[in-house]
Amino acid sequence: MQFPDWKSFTPSKAAELLEKHLGEAEKGVCGIEASAAADYESTVYALDDACRELWLTWGKVEHLLGVMNSPEWRKLEEDWQPKIVSFSLRVMQSPGLYRKFAAARDALVSEAGFSPTRKRILDKAIEAAELSGVGLEGEAKNRFNGIQTKLAKLGADFSNAVIDATAAYKFEKDGKTYTIDDAAYVETMKTCADREVRENLLVARSRRAPENSERIDEILRLRDEKAKILDFPTYADLSISEKCAPSLRAVEEMIKNLDDATAARAEDEDRELETVMPAGYGKIEPWDVTYLSERLREQKYSYSEEELKKHFEFNVVLSGLFRLCRFLFGFEVEELTGGARPSVWHDDVRFFAVKESGRTVANFYLDPYVRPGLKQGGAWMNHFRNRDGRTGELPLALIVLNLKAPDAEGKTYMPMREVETLFHEFGHALQCMLTKVDEEGAAGINLVEWDAVEVASQFMENWCLDDRTGIEVPADLKEKVKAARNFRAASLCRRQLALAKTDLDIHTTLPDCADDVKKANFAHFGMPLCEGDIFLCSFTHIFSGGYAAGYYGYKWSEVMSADCYGAFEDAGLENDEAVRRTGARYRDTVLALGGSKSAYDVFVDFRGRKPEIDALLRQQGLK
Repeated sequence: MQFPDWKSFTPSKAAELLEKHLGEAEKGVCGIEASAAADYESTVYALDDACRELWLTWGKVEHLLGVMNSPEWRKLEEDWQPKIVSFSLRVMQSPGLYRKFAAARDALVSEAGFSPTRKRILDKAIEAAELSGVGLEGEAKNRFNGIQTKLAKLGADFSNAVIDATAAYKFEKDGKTYTIDDAAYVETMKTCADREVRENLLVARSRRAPENSERIDEILRLRDEKAKILDFPTYADLSISEKCAPSLRAVEEMIKNLDDATAARAEDEDRELETVMPAGYGKIEPWDVTYLSERLREQKYSYSEEELKKHFEFNVVLSGLFRLCRFLFGFEVEELTGGARPSVWHDDVRFFAVKESGRTVANFYLDPYVRPGLKQGGAWMNHFRNRDGRTGELPLALIVLNLKAPDAEGKTYMPMREVETLFHEFGHALQCMLTKVDEEGAAGINLVEWDAVEVASQFMENWCLDDRTGIEVPADLKEKVKAARNFRAASLCRRQLALAKTDLDIHTTLPDCADDVKKANFAHFGMPLCEGDIFLCSFTHIFSGGYAAGYYGYKWSEVMSADCYGAFEDAGLENDEAVRRTGARYRDTVLALGGSKSAYDVFVDFRGRKPEIDALLRQQGLK
């Protein structure tokens, strides 16, 4: 199997390849349009083959912008993004391809015993074309395409501004330098007793990239205009049309139910923080909440984050994760090192093979450590290749984290939240790598609705402290951590609700000031903000990522993922054989079926019924 040669993939080489593959893709698309054939193979397969190298090359460019950002890569993106957007629109808006997809679907469903997976791929291709403006003509089409090109550039500029602002900030006091990158910020806010340090860091992180304020206004205006061109009343309605949730009303009802379930509990949680306030604080400020929460948790459960971290050395946790997956899902993970490791984009990157009965079924890269100024914040999973039964291609995934760099002994100790993040991202990778769907277009996470894509990832977070990982945490400490699992659960839930509600509101009613909407929602959900907070200017999930009018998906998915874990609870978590049986069933449905059917139907296949919110409320101690 061939893997990308990252060492030779320079901006100049990328430009050369993009020029070549764009020409080949255009020629291939023209050939499909001119062909008289209109079946599945001559449309779906032919289009995949025509565009594969172009999309793979562009995907590598976007990946390197996220992990090895530089002026050269930014210049390449600036030069090529309009061409990529233009070609994508040219394909999606092709009347010839649209008619062929419709004809291929009609021909398919006329066959006895036709493939539902193939029908879903064709249905989604037709829907995607319609939402990309295939029915537009004249000025409406020109305007729509202009909006798409402009939105792509605004999103890239938004992300770059956040990367630059994060890398540029440093605060020095008493000979120590503090930063606001993902690896350092949360840990400092939990452990630093110096209130001045915490205030400076929180204010700086909350006021990053003010230049993005104008971009937000323009992004929202253009999204609203795009939705109206496509005959949707709002961008939120356009977004929901592609999601698992049946309607905006259903999402709003979920938010209200969780609001009602958490309001009183969150007030109690906030009052409890006053019991650990040091003398002279006056009142609790936004930069005190994380620090006081950690002190309260230590007091209530008699352990500290620093004490717990000693047991979570990165390599130990990674091995424990792999051991757990072998137990639950029956596969092995083998690291390729030395000459066996394929080319990587940075020396920190590791490479693994996923094996069953000695046979490789998938591979993945792991890029674990923070690189301020080079790597985007947060953590994510993506894939370079998907399973394809026709060509024999195996999944090739990547997992990116932002852990602290190893110490002098080569060790990195992880806070609990980073352990959960690793398990979370590996859950995404499992859905990518363990798919059994042979049709590339619906394998792995392809066609999984965006508000259900977090189900497999959030599910894995439940297993971080399971004894089957083999991670050695003293029994008494583990019991304390489990007892503290729902510590401030209502407050944490309400923060997610505030973000989800803000996202929906600014994409439902085009506001004069998005920041005012944020302030109102954060006040309603009891989330304190510092003066001058412009958090939206660094909210990359919705302004440069894929979560616009879909951030609610984290909670929508969490309902399903908690219910999935509930199946293991029902089977008996102490019963190894029952857990293995349930794990096999979970693998054969949630992890295997990918986008071959709707995420809702996949859930029903696993659970035998529709999702219920009770498991989430119970597991988080809210019921």
